[in-house]
Amino acid sequence: MNFISYAFGLRMKIIGKILFLLCVIGANLLHAQSDKKPNAKRFLGFRSLSDTLVDEKSGLLVIPILYYTPDTRWAYGAAGIYYFKLPAKTEFEKETRVSNVQLFTDYTQNKQFDIWGQYNIFTRNENYLFKGEFRYRNFPDRFYGIGNATPKSNEEKYEYSLLSFKSLFLKKFRSSLFLGFDYHYEKEYGFEYTPQGILESGSIPGYNGGVQSAIGLVGIIDNRDNIINPYKGNLLELSSYFYRPGIGSTFNFTYLNALYQKYWQIKPKHVLAIQAKSRLGYGEVPLLDLSAVGNDDLLRGYPKNRFRDVNFIGGQAEYRFPLFWRLGMVTFAGAGDVFKQTSDLSFDRIKYSVGAGLRFYVNPLERLNIRLDYAYGREGGYFYFFVAEAF
Repeated sequence: MNFISYAFGLRMKIIGKILFLLCVIGANLLHAQSDKKPNAKRFLGFRSLSDTLVDEKSGLLVIPILYYTPDTRWAYGAAGIYYFKLPAKTEFEKETRVSNVQLFTDYTQNKQFDIWGQYNIFTRNENYLFKGEFRYRNFPDRFYGIGNATPKSNEEKYEYSLLSFKSLFLKKFRSSLFLGFDYHYEKEYGFEYTPQGILESGSIPGYNGGVQSAIGLVGIIDNRDNIINPYKGNLLELSSYFYRPGIGSTFNFTYLNALYQKYWQIKPKHVLAIQAKSRLGYGEVPLLDLSAVGNDDLLRGYPKNRFRDVNFIGGQAEYRFPLFWRLGMVTFAGAGDVFKQTSDLSFDRIKYSVGAGLRFYVNPLERLNIRLDYAYGREGGYFYFFVAEAF
């Protein structure tokens, strides 16, 4: 009983500290609005709860970042987001949804360094969609083996560097339907291992890095009312990536991906959201490209990469609702697992996740928030402190 009381008290202290940090972050938010109206109600980047202006065309948001996940522990850095809309030129065109360009950099308590950028740009009338990203990371990580039943006692540490970019070109064929192709390049290098561990033995493809080069075919149906935090709508994304030596890849493998998300607004600002995801691989899949269980989005409650194998299937549901002032709350539950063959899946091994979280609304009109989640899985619970919704 004393242990339970201690654990509960410790968690309350952590929550208190994080809520205090929310205020610190808010006090440092910088917001430069290029189309700002004289009556826009702002204070240091916070948008007033009563500000209902919807005709802003562009803006710049610079945010100091502080977050916590079980994979990184505390991390700090900065993010810059430039967003804009292209207005309709004629009555037959529609105004685009928000386009954005983001740059993010951070350094973690586990000595992990990451620089990540991405863009999501709609052309006029949403006739074309350009998406892409680039990333550099130097990342100490943990490896437990391959499969959905690896024990925690297998843990070994390793480190690698990674340089990657993606460039996705999509054309609209009818309302909300986009089809196109992608190119993905990734170089993995600088591997260091735990002496006499599984990775150092060289039995796992990609243990010492390599180059991954792929052409992807992508189809998206997206009619969400807001990309950052939808209240209603659907997202269906299907893609296939072909990594081939003929286009510079070290390994020869294929991935087929499917993602579906749906949102219902049951009553004002009360939202039920569901997500389902599958990732199926074929061929010689290298270490860093294996599917994994655990992250800050799907199957919260497991450290990222705790379980790895060729394939993944999983899903989750989340209920989001307001509390008071700028505070909201969510409850969520999910299940899924990695596997090599379908016979590897069983109810005895399936990974579940249940939890709840608080939301602090930075910009209620654009639905940008900061989240604090606590998720519990088969091996215990973890806190997540992050910006924006999990999905």
